[in-house]
Amino acid sequence: RQLDAYRNRDDQELQVLINGSSMPTEIETRATLRDPRKMSLRHSQLGAIQSVRAAWQSDHHAVCLVAPTGSGKTAMGVELCRDVKVLWLVHTRELLRQSLERLRDAGLDATVIGPGYHTNPYASAYVATVQTLLARDLRPEVDVVVLDECHHYAAQDWSELPEHYRSTRVVGLTATPERRDGTPLGDIFDHLVVAAHYSELLRDGYLVPCDVYQPSEILQGGLAQHPVDAWSKLTPGAQTFLFAPRIKLAHKYADEFSAANVSAAVISQRTPRAERQASLDAFRDGTISVLSNVYALTEGVDVPEASSAILARGCTHVSPYLQMVGRILRPAEGKTRATLIDLTGATHLHGLPTEDRIYSLEGEGIKRATPGALKNCPKCGVTINAFYMICPQCGHVFVARELKHRIYSVELRAVFAGEATPDEFKNREYKRLRQLAADKNWSIGWVIGEYRKLFGAAPELRDVTDADMARELAKLRGIQSARGYKPGFVAVRFKSIFGRWPPRHL
Repeated sequence: RQLDAYRNRDDQELQVLINGSSMPTEIETRATLRDPRKMSLRHSQLGAIQSVRAAWQSDHHAVCLVAPTGSGKTAMGVELCRDVKVLWLVHTRELLRQSLERLRDAGLDATVIGPGYHTNPYASAYVATVQTLLARDLRPEVDVVVLDECHHYAAQDWSELPEHYRSTRVVGLTATPERRDGTPLGDIFDHLVVAAHYSELLRDGYLVPCDVYQPSEILQGGLAQHPVDAWSKLTPGAQTFLFAPRIKLAHKYADEFSAANVSAAVISQRTPRAERQASLDAFRDGTISVLSNVYALTEGVDVPEASSAILARGCTHVSPYLQMVGRILRPAEGKTRATLIDLTGATHLHGLPTEDRIYSLEGEGIKRATPGALKNCPKCGVTINAFYMICPQCGHVFVARELKHRIYSVELRAVFAGEATPDEFKNREYKRLRQLAADKNWSIGWVIGEYRKLFGAAPELRDVTDADMARELAKLRGIQSARGYKPGFVAVRFKSIFGRWPPRHL
């Protein structure tokens, strides 16, 4: 009877049903539903939700909602999906189950369209990847499309779907509206809403302050210290994310931690799902102290107990930098601060992790709101903004350095205005050049060249003597002989200097 009721409906629910999913029983359908949890939204979240809806009503088709770590990205996304039909898109298969659980926990009737999942065609929220929809040629009819972690979407990946969803409202969720290569997201979205800034989240206790330790400069192809040594000195015993540039190095660092009697494990894109989950569970309960990884734990992993991050890799663009450090900024019981151990100098390029940022869909997607120099406290070593005169970490008072005045005894030269220089100063400089040439036994050609540099034209040679002309002739004849120039060279060159041919008596 349920199937017959859908035969006459021209929508994608029937297509999902026909494409291989069995009809759920009434008991199975009810089992997927959970009692909605009445979510208490913050003032900033309510404001962001209202701004997204206002943008939709103002003919903005696709809105990018920037929600930095701690601002409640999923909570806002879920609220925008209530009482409507939703397609929630993720960029990897690994995130399907995680997104399904979050939507169901929030009270939405959610189901997954994907390999190995039983799809409920009556659900109000579909969770899928773009790749699955394209491969199965599915376009579920929905009211809202959500692009979770939308900075992963390139225009070409998403380009085959917007034509179908041209009249559908789209919202992208991200903490960093910039792709890994630094390109902005204006090719997908036409409006941007920022939920909160880091300063607000710190003030309200949704993030913890972060102490930063950095080398004195950006290091290329190496580390300031060995990760084990830096960790043992700065954050011994802390649950730590270690970010390495390659899988081989991630294993190497984990082995070296283990050799130092520090429990460590590696998670990479090659790690089997069961092993990955086991390592994360052991990390959460403190059995593992250090999780070494390569891009596998930059997002979608919430372990608030983790208070330390080691950057053992370079970071050219700000988006992955903020994603990595964001793993340790969430508050937890007994946790008051986080620590970033920057072994490559990435903080010189991107600033402190909790600085406010300026976001844009064009040009530079993420910019520092107050770019400025950083310095290190000589007492505790923490990295702070250069304008601090008292270290906020240890209270060290910086003493203003006394300016030292040096006398260099450098000769001062007059500055001339080229051809516009008054004749008085031209004549004075000409006489000085003539005297210097006589003292050094230099030719009149040198005087003319220096004068031309200052005033843009040759001087009037009213005081030239036969000795000056003879000296210049001797110089020109020497050049002619050494370089094999034609005999006419001497006469032509002489005339260009003195304005006349060489006298016969010389």
